[in-house]
Amino acid sequence: MSPARRALAGALLLAAALAARAEISLVDDLGRRVALPAPATRVVTLAPSITEAAFAVGAGARVVGVSAWSDYPPEAARLPAVSSAFGVDLEALAKLAPDLVIAWKDSFRAADIPRLEALGARVVVVQSRTLAEIPRLLAVTAALTGADAAPATRAYEARLAAVRAKHAGRAPVRVFLEISHRPLMTVAGAHFMNEALAACGAANVFGELREVAPQVSWEELFARNPAAILGTGPAEGEADFHAAWRERAGLEAVRRGRVAFVASRALGRPSPRVVEGIEALCAAVDKVR
Repeated sequence: MSPARRALAGALLLAAALAARAEISLVDDLGRRVALPAPATRVVTLAPSITEAAFAVGAGARVVGVSAWSDYPPEAARLPAVSSAFGVDLEALAKLAPDLVIAWKDSFRAADIPRLEALGARVVVVQSRTLAEIPRLLAVTAALTGADAAPATRAYEARLAAVRAKHAGRAPVRVFLEISHRPLMTVAGAHFMNEALAACGAANVFGELREVAPQVSWEELFARNPAAILGTGPAEGEADFHAAWRERAGLEAVRRGRVAFVASRALGRPSPRVVEGIEALCAAVDKVR
């Protein structure tokens, strides 16, 4: 058994053991030990990916509040949003009387923990920046809510393995993956979207940069001369994406028509549904290969 498989098996066993006990105790991704007297029944999820994870493991009925942009599944979109890019609305959250708040490490201020816990909620901070960390997100979410992560984990891993197997051995394509046009930004480093590109047989021309979401210059982009330009986001952004890149006809990829847009929110979220976005990304890569 590979180290990754052993780690996953350990996480699932942990989830099952915790769910079977009255008291739940775990260490979150801030290194804090958090204890719950029993599985949470009123949960607030402070990131769309966490919301999706809760529903994926069968704990959606326990979610009473979410963050902005938690639009999947449809039931989540009908729940009150209590946080945004500007922070947590403590008054709105207090009205929901949660016993658990699950927060996203990269968008959460640790200084808010005492304020949230003063409202009677335990706070667990999680992180999943890579595709391999998504099963742990599922396992932890399931353990906290008394749910079962195994079915969702198996489905996620099987679908991801199928994508990788389908595209294994194909000629690699050097691409620029746009996440913002003004300013021009991409992803880099150990980011799940770079792993998604690799699964499709593509490589990010800025992949070696250290920043997670670096801003790059047009001069740098022309110097690296990617074979294709890819963008992703909601479907309503596709027309603007293509219009903006038509203005850059001096770039070889644009002249050759190797510009593609992946109309998917799933690709931008490290949740089990990201595989849906990866499949769409691979279809776009195959078009410009």
